[in-house]
Amino acid sequence: LLVNLDASSPNAFTVSLFRDGQRISEPQPLPEHLRGKPLFPHLAFRNVSVHVHWGPQPVCPLPFKCCSLQAAAREDVVVQQLPEPAGGKYSVVFPVGVPDEGTFDWLDTFLEKHPGFVELSDRKIVEWAERSGLPTHKVNHQRTSNDRPDVSFGIPALDDLSARKVIRTVASLVPRNYVVMEVKSNL
Repeated sequence: LLVNLDASSPNAFTVSLFRDGQRISEPQPLPEHLRGKPLFPHLAFRNVSVHVHWGPQPVCPLPFKCCSLQAAAREDVVVQQLPEPAGGKYSVVFPVGVPDEGTFDWLDTFLEKHPGFVELSDRKIVEWAERSGLPTHKVNHQRTSNDRPDVSFGIPALDDLSARKVIRTVASLVPRNYVVMEVKSNL
């Protein structure tokens, strides 16, 4: 992903996609209201795995010279520090309750009062997939609950909730306050 902010370039203020060092898309202009503002590189594709390299040099040489995000000059980036948690430690909450007896209502209230916490649950995975535009297929409502929704997107990695394992691994590496909503497992 190339975000070209070089005003002297013929493709100034554009975004382009490259694969193996070759351009695979026409430069797309940045919207006017985003020019001069901090941008965070973001890729969103459906049913595609994308390898992102954050190293100082491109994996494959490009037909021109440019700086990677890691090699960017200090004046070209905005580093935002997260506030330190109270006492220097982050918290993990494991709510205990009876499944489908108000535990997720409690969670919604808790998150409103404590916006610094991140929900880790199957419900959140389903919400993320739906917000990404994935259509859900018919589900067996007798087998589903808020704690363990019956998931059917037609994508094996989502339907078997193996994404849960990845999220748990990543969560252990990203310093945040978490609420682990595995109601039945938390009993």
